[in-house]
Amino acid sequence: MNDSAPAGEALSEGNAPPAAPSTAVGRWLRTISAVAVLAIVMICVLYFIGSRPIHYSAEVKILAPPEKIFPYLTEPDLLVKWMTDVVEVRPISGEDHQVGATAAVVVEANGDRFEMESELLKEVPNQELEVQLTSDMFVIVSDYQLKPNGRETTVSLDMVANYKGIACVMAPLMGSSIQEKLEADFNLLREEVQSGSISE
Repeated sequence: MNDSAPAGEALSEGNAPPAAPSTAVGRWLRTISAVAVLAIVMICVLYFIGSRPIHYSAEVKILAPPEKIFPYLTEPDLLVKWMTDVVEVRPISGEDHQVGATAAVVVEANGDRFEMESELLKEVPNQELEVQLTSDMFVIVSDYQLKPNGRETTVSLDMVANYKGIACVMAPLMGSSIQEKLEADFNLLREEVQSGSISE
């Protein structure tokens, strides 16, 4: 009687198949790949959103007539009083209050300074002001409207931003911060104008 094991019934240790890769390592690699793909998709989505024109708006009611408010939108020494981070507005070319006139707007944020170029697109004294700001990161058109109502004046801002390069990715993430800054600046404008009116 043959006591040997049937063929294929068992494998000796020397003929055992190689060990399979670690399951934990495989899961880790799949997770890393999924995260990388998700990050790429998110960047593409943010870039797509940020590369389109983005609209911002703000509004404030000020207890003063339009002629008291308008200079705070046009005069450099008054602009820096309520536009946070703006430290200097320096004329470059053109006559004051003339369409096409340009100025350098110096901004300081987090200890860094950079310049933007401002161009006057439209001015209707005491009613409307439209300016364009240009930098390496964006082109922004801001349209200010002043509408009197009794003793008050409603100042509104419609701002359209076109971002460039890496700023297209960051812009959708900064929307709430930009909106908060616009509203805070307008509140400061109201305080400056009304305190100036009282002192007069």
